[in-house]
Amino acid sequence: MHSEHSFDSKVPVIDRCQQAVELGLAEICITDHLDFVPVDKGFGYYQPDAYFADVMRAREEYEGRVKLRAGVEIGEWHRYPTQAQAIVDAYPYDFIIGSLHFIGDDMAGLVLEPPYFEGKSEVDAYEAYFTELLAMVRHGGFDVIGHIDVPKRAGFSVYGDYRCADFEEPVRAVLRAAIEAGIGIEINTGTARRPVGIPSPDVDVLKWYRELGGEILTIGSDAHRPDQMAHGFDVVPAMLATAGFTAVTCFEGRKPFWMDLR
Repeated sequence: MHSEHSFDSKVPVIDRCQQAVELGLAEICITDHLDFVPVDKGFGYYQPDAYFADVMRAREEYEGRVKLRAGVEIGEWHRYPTQAQAIVDAYPYDFIIGSLHFIGDDMAGLVLEPPYFEGKSEVDAYEAYFTELLAMVRHGGFDVIGHIDVPKRAGFSVYGDYRCADFEEPVRAVLRAAIEAGIGIEINTGTARRPVGIPSPDVDVLKWYRELGGEILTIGSDAHRPDQMAHGFDVVPAMLATAGFTAVTCFEGRKPFWMDLR
Protein backbone atom coordinates (compact mmCIF):
# COMPACT_ATOMS: atom_id res chain seq x y z
CA MET A 1 0.00 0.00 0.00
CA HIS A 2 1.00 3.63 -0.37
CA SER A 3 0.86 6.76 1.76
CA GLU A 4 1.31 10.49 1.28
CA HIS A 5 4.99 9.81 0.71
CA SER A 6 4.04 8.54 -2.75
CA PHE A 7 3.28 11.18 -5.36
CA ASP A 8 -0.05 9.51 -6.15
CA SER A 9 -1.45 9.12 -2.64
CA LYS A 10 -2.59 11.50 0.10
CA VAL A 11 -3.13 9.06 2.97
CA PRO A 12 -1.02 9.76 6.08
CA VAL A 13 0.99 6.85 7.50
CA ILE A 14 -0.82 7.14 10.81
CA ASP A 15 -4.17 6.74 9.03
CA ARG A 16 -2.97 3.53 7.43
CA CYS A 17 -2.33 2.11 10.89
CA GLN A 18 -5.79 3.11 12.10
CA GLN A 19 -7.34 1.52 9.02
CA ALA A 20 -5.40 -1.67 9.67
CA VAL A 21 -6.78 -1.87 13.20
CA GLU A 22 -10.32 -1.30 11.94
CA LEU A 23 -9.90 -4.00 9.27
CA GLY A 24 -8.42 -6.48 11.72
CA LEU A 25 -5.02 -6.64 10.05
CA ALA A 26 -2.19 -7.76 12.31
CA GLU A 27 0.67 -6.57 10.12
CA ILE A 28 1.06 -4.08 7.27
CA CYS A 29 3.88 -2.67 5.17
CA ILE A 30 3.79 0.72 3.46
CA THR A 31 5.76 0.59 0.22
CA ASP A 32 5.87 4.08 -1.22
CA HIS A 33 7.15 4.81 -4.72
CA LEU A 34 10.81 5.63 -5.27
CA ASP A 35 11.14 6.66 -8.91
CA PHE A 36 14.29 7.51 -10.85
CA VAL A 37 12.99 7.83 -14.41
CA PRO A 38 13.08 11.59 -15.16
CA VAL A 39 9.76 11.53 -17.04
CA ASP A 40 8.01 9.74 -14.16
CA LYS A 41 5.49 11.93 -12.33
CA GLY A 42 6.98 10.71 -9.06
CA PHE A 43 10.56 11.63 -9.93
CA GLY A 44 12.16 13.35 -6.93
CA TYR A 45 9.01 13.16 -4.79
CA TYR A 46 9.89 10.45 -2.24
CA GLN A 47 11.93 11.61 0.76
CA PRO A 48 13.09 8.69 2.92
CA ASP A 49 13.90 10.82 5.98
CA ALA A 50 10.34 12.12 6.13
CA TYR A 51 8.92 8.66 5.45
CA PHE A 52 10.88 7.02 8.27
CA ALA A 53 10.02 9.82 10.69
CA ASP A 54 6.33 9.12 10.12
CA VAL A 55 6.85 5.36 10.36
CA MET A 56 8.63 5.70 13.72
CA ARG A 57 5.85 7.92 15.12
CA ALA A 58 3.17 5.52 13.93
CA ARG A 59 4.97 2.51 15.35
CA GLU A 60 5.13 4.18 18.75
CA GLU A 61 1.46 5.17 18.73
CA TYR A 62 0.17 1.82 17.47
CA GLU A 63 2.52 -0.49 19.35
CA GLY A 64 0.67 -3.64 20.38
CA ARG A 65 -2.21 -2.98 17.98
CA VAL A 66 -0.65 -3.43 14.56
CA LYS A 67 2.82 -4.29 13.29
CA LEU A 68 4.07 -1.65 10.84
CA ARG A 69 6.86 -2.68 8.48
CA ALA A 70 8.93 -0.18 6.52
CA GLY A 71 9.00 -0.75 2.78
CA VAL A 72 9.63 0.88 -0.55
CA GLU A 73 8.65 0.20 -4.16
CA ILE A 74 11.62 0.95 -6.38
CA GLY A 75 11.02 1.29 -10.08
CA GLU A 76 13.44 0.24 -12.83
CA TRP A 77 16.18 -0.79 -10.37
CA HIS A 78 18.37 -2.26 -13.10
CA ARG A 79 18.45 1.04 -14.97
CA TYR A 80 19.41 3.08 -11.90
CA PRO A 81 21.36 0.62 -9.72
CA THR A 82 23.69 3.12 -8.06
CA GLN A 83 20.88 5.43 -6.95
CA ALA A 84 18.69 2.55 -5.78
CA GLN A 85 21.42 0.81 -3.83
CA ALA A 86 22.45 4.03 -2.10
CA ILE A 87 18.94 4.48 -0.66
CA VAL A 88 18.63 0.83 0.35
CA ASP A 89 21.99 0.87 2.11
CA ALA A 90 21.20 4.07 4.00
CA TYR A 91 17.84 3.13 5.57
CA PRO A 92 16.47 0.20 7.63
CA TYR A 93 13.88 -1.18 5.24
CA ASP A 94 12.06 -4.41 6.05
CA PHE A 95 10.82 -5.06 2.54
CA ILE A 96 11.57 -3.91 -0.99
CA ILE A 97 9.41 -4.33 -4.08
CA GLY A 98 11.05 -4.12 -7.48
CA SER A 99 8.61 -2.77 -10.07
CA LEU A 100 8.73 -2.09 -13.77
CA HIS A 101 6.60 0.73 -15.11
CA PHE A 102 8.75 2.07 -17.96
CA ILE A 103 10.51 0.14 -20.71
CA GLY A 104 12.71 0.89 -23.70
CA ASP A 105 16.18 2.34 -24.10
CA ASP A 106 14.90 5.86 -23.41
CA MET A 107 12.58 4.70 -20.61
CA ALA A 108 9.74 6.58 -22.30
CA GLY A 109 7.25 3.73 -22.52
CA LEU A 110 4.85 3.83 -19.53
CA VAL A 111 3.08 0.47 -19.59
CA LEU A 112 0.30 1.69 -17.28
CA GLU A 113 -1.32 3.90 -19.91
CA PRO A 114 -2.93 3.20 -23.32
CA PRO A 115 -0.42 5.22 -25.42
CA TYR A 116 2.22 2.55 -24.76
CA PHE A 117 0.16 0.05 -26.77
CA GLU A 118 -0.49 2.28 -29.78
CA GLY A 119 0.93 0.84 -32.98
CA LYS A 120 1.95 -2.40 -31.25
CA SER A 121 0.53 -5.87 -31.57
CA GLU A 122 -0.52 -7.51 -28.32
CA VAL A 123 2.41 -9.94 -28.57
CA ASP A 124 4.95 -7.18 -29.18
CA ALA A 125 3.63 -4.99 -26.36
CA TYR A 126 3.64 -7.68 -23.68
CA GLU A 127 6.79 -9.51 -24.75
CA ALA A 128 8.77 -6.24 -24.71
CA TYR A 129 7.65 -5.76 -21.11
CA PHE A 130 8.53 -9.30 -20.04
CA THR A 131 11.95 -9.03 -21.72
CA GLU A 132 12.71 -5.88 -19.74
CA LEU A 133 11.31 -7.45 -16.57
CA LEU A 134 13.62 -10.44 -17.02
CA ALA A 135 16.60 -8.09 -17.23
CA MET A 136 15.49 -6.35 -14.03
CA VAL A 137 15.07 -9.64 -12.17
CA ARG A 138 18.45 -10.92 -13.32
CA HIS A 139 20.02 -7.74 -11.96
CA GLY A 140 18.23 -8.30 -8.63
CA GLY A 141 18.66 -6.40 -5.37
CA PHE A 142 15.01 -6.39 -4.25
CA ASP A 143 12.79 -8.87 -2.38
CA VAL A 144 9.77 -9.44 -4.64
CA ILE A 145 8.61 -8.52 -8.13
CA GLY A 146 5.74 -6.06 -8.01
CA HIS A 147 2.58 -6.71 -10.08
CA ILE A 148 4.38 -9.10 -12.43
CA ASP A 149 2.02 -8.66 -15.40
CA VAL A 150 0.94 -5.08 -14.77
CA PRO A 151 0.59 -4.04 -18.47
CA LYS A 152 -2.71 -5.91 -18.55
CA ARG A 153 -4.23 -3.09 -16.47
CA ALA A 154 -4.32 -0.88 -19.57
CA GLY A 155 -3.76 -3.50 -22.24
CA PHE A 156 -7.00 -5.30 -21.47
CA SER A 157 -9.03 -2.31 -22.63
CA VAL A 158 -6.86 -1.84 -25.72
CA TYR A 159 -6.93 -5.44 -26.95
CA GLY A 160 -10.17 -6.60 -25.38
CA ASP A 161 -8.70 -9.54 -23.50
CA TYR A 162 -5.68 -10.87 -21.63
CA ARG A 163 -4.72 -14.53 -21.38
CA CYS A 164 -1.60 -15.31 -19.38
CA ALA A 165 -1.27 -18.60 -21.28
CA ASP A 166 -0.41 -16.58 -24.40
CA PHE A 167 2.78 -15.46 -22.63
CA GLU A 168 3.61 -18.58 -20.66
CA GLU A 169 7.19 -18.93 -21.83
CA PRO A 170 8.36 -15.36 -21.14
CA VAL A 171 6.55 -15.38 -17.78
CA ARG A 172 8.12 -18.72 -16.85
CA ALA A 173 11.53 -17.29 -17.75
CA VAL A 174 10.95 -14.42 -15.30
CA LEU A 175 9.77 -16.84 -12.60
CA ARG A 176 12.80 -19.11 -13.05
CA ALA A 177 15.17 -16.15 -12.82
CA ALA A 178 13.41 -14.91 -9.68
CA ILE A 179 13.64 -18.28 -7.97
CA GLU A 180 17.32 -18.59 -8.84
CA ALA A 181 17.95 -15.14 -7.34
CA GLY A 182 15.87 -15.74 -4.19
CA ILE A 183 13.34 -13.12 -5.28
CA GLY A 184 9.64 -13.67 -4.70
CA ILE A 185 6.46 -12.44 -6.32
CA GLU A 186 3.36 -10.75 -4.98
CA ILE A 187 -0.35 -11.20 -5.49
CA ASN A 188 -1.31 -7.61 -6.28
CA THR A 189 -5.06 -7.27 -5.87
CA GLY A 190 -4.95 -3.68 -7.10
CA THR A 191 -5.03 -4.95 -10.68
CA ALA A 192 -8.43 -6.51 -9.99
CA ARG A 193 -9.84 -3.01 -9.50
CA ARG A 194 -9.13 -2.28 -13.16
CA PRO A 195 -11.21 -3.43 -16.15
CA VAL A 196 -9.23 -6.68 -16.44
CA GLY A 197 -10.86 -7.71 -13.15
CA ILE A 198 -8.19 -10.16 -11.87
CA PRO A 199 -5.11 -9.74 -9.67
CA SER A 200 -1.53 -9.60 -10.88
CA PRO A 201 -0.81 -12.37 -11.48
CA ASP A 202 -3.78 -14.68 -11.87
CA VAL A 203 -3.93 -18.19 -10.47
CA ASP A 204 -2.31 -19.90 -13.48
CA VAL A 205 0.90 -17.94 -12.97
CA LEU A 206 0.84 -18.89 -9.28
CA LYS A 207 0.61 -22.53 -10.35
CA TRP A 208 3.63 -22.13 -12.64
CA TYR A 209 5.55 -20.44 -9.83
CA ARG A 210 4.73 -23.25 -7.42
CA GLU A 211 5.57 -25.89 -10.02
CA LEU A 212 8.99 -24.31 -10.58
CA GLY A 213 9.70 -24.35 -6.84
CA GLY A 214 8.72 -20.80 -5.89
CA GLU A 215 8.02 -20.18 -2.22
CA ILE A 216 8.23 -16.42 -1.57
CA LEU A 217 4.76 -14.97 -2.05
CA THR A 218 3.40 -11.75 -0.55
CA ILE A 219 -0.02 -10.09 -0.76
CA GLY A 220 -0.61 -6.41 -1.48
CA SER A 221 -3.64 -4.31 -2.32
CA ASP A 222 -1.56 -1.56 -3.96
CA ALA A 223 -3.88 0.87 -2.20
CA HIS A 224 -3.52 4.57 -2.93
CA ARG A 225 -6.82 5.72 -1.41
CA PRO A 226 -8.34 4.85 1.98
CA ASP A 227 -11.11 2.69 0.49
CA GLN A 228 -8.60 0.51 -1.40
CA MET A 229 -6.76 -0.92 1.60
CA ALA A 230 -7.02 -4.74 1.64
CA HIS A 231 -9.48 -4.52 -1.25
CA GLY A 232 -9.76 -7.86 -3.04
CA PHE A 233 -8.12 -9.88 -0.29
CA ASP A 234 -11.25 -12.05 -0.10
CA VAL A 235 -10.30 -13.82 -3.35
CA VAL A 236 -6.74 -14.61 -2.28
CA PRO A 237 -7.30 -17.70 -0.07
CA ALA A 238 -8.94 -19.61 -2.92
CA MET A 239 -6.13 -18.59 -5.29
CA LEU A 240 -3.51 -19.80 -2.85
CA ALA A 241 -5.29 -23.09 -2.24
CA THR A 242 -5.74 -23.75 -5.95
CA ALA A 243 -2.07 -23.07 -6.63
CA GLY A 244 -0.95 -25.25 -3.72
CA PHE A 245 0.35 -22.60 -1.32
CA THR A 246 -0.25 -23.06 2.41
CA ALA A 247 1.65 -19.98 3.64
CA VAL A 248 2.35 -16.38 2.70
CA THR A 249 5.59 -14.51 3.19
CA CYS A 250 6.34 -11.50 5.37
CA PHE A 251 9.63 -9.66 5.78
CA GLU A 252 11.55 -8.16 8.66
CA GLY A 253 14.89 -6.50 8.05
CA ARG A 254 14.84 -7.85 4.47
CA LYS A 255 14.60 -11.41 5.81
CA PRO A 256 11.58 -13.54 4.82
CA PHE A 257 9.44 -15.54 7.21
CA TRP A 258 6.26 -17.47 6.55
CA MET A 259 2.79 -17.29 8.05
CA ASP A 260 1.00 -20.63 7.82
CA LEU A 261 -2.56 -20.38 6.55
CA ARG A 262 -3.70 -23.81 7.64
